[in-house]
Amino acid sequence: MKKVLIFGAMFLFVFLLFSGCVQQFLSQEYPASLEIYVADYRSGAAVDEATVTVFDESGSMVAEKTTDEKGFVKFDLKMNDTVKYFDVKIEKENYAVTRLNNYMISGLETKKLELTLRKTSYDTSKASDNITINASFFEDEGMSKTLNLTKFNLNKFSGNELYYKIDVLSGTGYDVKYVYVKVGGVPGSGFFTNPRNIYYDTEVEGSISLDGFSGKVPVFVAVFDQNENLVVNAYYLTLVKDSGDYNMYVVEKPSDSGFVNLKAYTRRAGIKFYSNDIQKSTVSEMKFEKPNAAPDKDLNMWIEVNWIKWEDSSASSTTDKPEAYVVYRSFDGVNYELIARVPADMNYYRDSSAQLEAGKEVWYKVGSYYSGKISSLTDLGSVVPLGMFDIKYISPTDGATDVSTNPTFEWEVVNPVVSTEGTAVYLFDIWLYDNTVNDLGYYSLSTSGYPKYSFIVTDATSVSFAFNEPIVGWWVDYAAGGWYQFNTLQKNKTYEWGNELAVAIVSDEDSEAYSIYADQGKVVDPFGIEAEIYNTFTTGEN
Repeated sequence: MKKVLIFGAMFLFVFLLFSGCVQQFLSQEYPASLEIYVADYRSGAAVDEATVTVFDESGSMVAEKTTDEKGFVKFDLKMNDTVKYFDVKIEKENYAVTRLNNYMISGLETKKLELTLRKTSYDTSKASDNITINASFFEDEGMSKTLNLTKFNLNKFSGNELYYKIDVLSGTGYDVKYVYVKVGGVPGSGFFTNPRNIYYDTEVEGSISLDGFSGKVPVFVAVFDQNENLVVNAYYLTLVKDSGDYNMYVVEKPSDSGFVNLKAYTRRAGIKFYSNDIQKSTVSEMKFEKPNAAPDKDLNMWIEVNWIKWEDSSASSTTDKPEAYVVYRSFDGVNYELIARVPADMNYYRDSSAQLEAGKEVWYKVGSYYSGKISSLTDLGSVVPLGMFDIKYISPTDGATDVSTNPTFEWEVVNPVVSTEGTAVYLFDIWLYDNTVNDLGYYSLSTSGYPKYSFIVTDATSVSFAFNEPIVGWWVDYAAGGWYQFNTLQKNKTYEWGNELAVAIVSDEDSEAYSIYADQGKVVDPFGIEAEIYNTFTTGEN
């Protein structure tokens, strides 16, 4: 009888232990993290105090937090499935709404997501995510072979081109402004997120390349309305590609040919890249009218990653052409993450991540991609983005009167650029405008010839020189078409002067970093930044 009782007790203990394990297994959690960075535009400033809400597939709120001063927020998600889909909604007073639907997160992973939140263009009371996106996907150009969509997932596909039809309904009170389609990342401006497709209608159809991708591939459809509300839907394509044997191209570096691998841009007067605010002026376009000064002190920051593409390499005759290139980034020089897949016909990538900071070193590597295989990665080195400096104008100051006809032009750098990669070199020019009705003229310095635009190169943080003893060359009278014929300015006349070039550069063996205060002539800046101020002064009798 004892044996029976002991055996029964042991059986009960084992049963309870086993059932507990089963229960624990059945209720097993797969914790995951979602890190979100919010900026007001690509390469723009962080948006702090924005409310970020995460919803599950049923529409129930999972969590809600507020972004910090870096536009950052992190969610720790408890998951009892290996894969789940979440919606993310971002809101802030005086801003439009941004919403991302169907974002897939796997258990035990950390996902990093960067989104923009724009200020409303018209009516802050109509900040809304009431935009419906209906998308259908196809295998063929004739759009007869539909890819079935099951819980945001498209069935397996082996093609190189994805075809689609998209129908958008805006219930925000504003018409649709843009429709974007991109594979692999949330689409935006072409300057940063190409290749992506853009449309200006509510019913669109087209195709997009799948080069550089395999496995589970996200496809994003983004819609802006005229009030800057943004809704993005994510769909997931399982892409199957044959894996062959390749003689892989190990990417060559521009620095091996005397060029620069990495260029970091920090620029005053930020371009938002989604309106018509890009400046087009160049030195050759400067005629008799002084350009308007630019009062906007918003910033842009991005890093351009460069490499030598296969066609231009020394290995093109001995290796196979890649399907695409892959770009990796690190903030410690040790741990790298994949940030971009770039078509094989491109040799650069512009990283506009909200994680970039002035003074924060960034490392990059690039590799060739062949149907799921990646070559050995090429180390492109690192770069430290610069902070933004300011300029204090000392002489002649704005509004000064009775100024000498041989004035001393003087200015100094406020908050000089400092970098661990080297000493900053400053590039300055000076433009002088005579706006008298009967004697229009504009002047700048030239070292030789006419009109040879020249500028001052110095590592000093202040510049001072008399009109008749310029640091470089002599004054050119661009209106008259020749050298200025006198050693002084005219008496009792009003002039304006300013720096249309003011750039700090720090260089090392693999990178250049720019801090661009003004660059009207696009010497460094790809778009041009007009002078912040033109100082008006009037000469006296001497």
